[in-house]
Amino acid sequence: MIYVYKALNNKGEEITDTVDAANESAARQKIRKSGLYPVKISEQGKTVHTGSRLAGIKNYAESINEFISRSGARKQVGLFSRQMATLLRAGMPLLTSLNDIIEQIDNRTFKNIIIDVREKIEEGLSFSNALSRHSDIFSEIYINMIRVGENLGSLDEVVARLADMEQKKVFLLSRIRAALWYPVFMLTFSMLILVFLLVKIIPTISAIFVEQNRELPLPTKIVLGLSNFLTDFWILIPLFFLLLWYLYKRASATPEGRRKIDEYKMKLPLASRLYNKLIVYRFTMNLGMLMTNRVDLLKCFEIVKKIVNNCIIEEKIERAAKNIQEGSSIAQALKKDEFLPKLVIGMISAGEASDKVDEMLVNIGNVYENEIDMLVTSLTGIIEPLIIILMGVIIGMIVLSVMMPIMEMNLMVQ
Repeated sequence: MIYVYKALNNKGEEITDTVDAANESAARQKIRKSGLYPVKISEQGKTVHTGSRLAGIKNYAESINEFISRSGARKQVGLFSRQMATLLRAGMPLLTSLNDIIEQIDNRTFKNIIIDVREKIEEGLSFSNALSRHSDIFSEIYINMIRVGENLGSLDEVVARLADMEQKKVFLLSRIRAALWYPVFMLTFSMLILVFLLVKIIPTISAIFVEQNRELPLPTKIVLGLSNFLTDFWILIPLFFLLLWYLYKRASATPEGRRKIDEYKMKLPLASRLYNKLIVYRFTMNLGMLMTNRVDLLKCFEIVKKIVNNCIIEEKIERAAKNIQEGSSIAQALKKDEFLPKLVIGMISAGEASDKVDEMLVNIGNVYENEIDMLVTSLTGIIEPLIIILMGVIIGMIVLSVMMPIMEMNLMVQ
């Protein structure tokens, strides 16, 4: 039977497609194995009963809960890798290691995933193939490195490297989020104060001006107009932000829109430096890790292309891979599209000359990790005073616009 379904991907985007399955339960399992979270499933050609709307809402809520739970499960990969590496290096068999780790996992979703992995290994699948059934949790680079470790008989070493890689990734992201949290909090708090002044305080004071029936200064008229607008049409503000979000999601769903968004990210004032350094970090670190574990070079480029999360850079990596296939060195292939700084290209060329390009790429990644950390601290130091100055100027102008007519009234009384 063919079933039509709506599902959420790991980015929270809604996808509509069809699946061939024996029944609805089998269809749901197939959808989940593909890394999606089913919201609504119906047999093709059949009309969905209106009485099932409540069930549909329930399924949607369950899918949202599952999406959130699986997002939490992804954060467990680093700890899982570290525990696996420790047990494997101690000489524990793979299945015994998995059994010991399962008993210690608190996240229910991740626990069920590792139980499924263990069961599939017991049925005869390799560790990498069992993990590939959960590609929304374990990345392609993770699965490929595990596969190489199995083939070379160095699974413990590979898992240890993966643990280091996951730990670095989580630390870097948490560092960026922690650094940006305070400026975001300050901006939000300042905006709330501003709205409170305009909606609660200004209308009270404006009643005095109305009673006087006098011509008000232009700044006062602007503030009173803004206050009246916010009081009467406040619903337009959340609607405006919802519209922006809708337009962003709609644009990012098309190739042309995604390209424009990615171009803007690379040119955005202040943030573009951080974004471009993150691209270099992801490319060099992941490419170096894959090459260290002896993954085929063209396969490395194919995997890394999907990690950078920028369609413009993806195209450049794809062209570089074609140039390498035609006989160019890594440095020469990357130099043609110029998405890496000249210094990085030079370091890669030096790594190729010494036959240690994998180590050089990892070292470059480490350098950029430190640069990103320093840049985040620097940007935070710039953004915080800018927010304080901006909000100070705005609030000062509001106070001044209120004081101007009051001062005029005092002068007239005197």
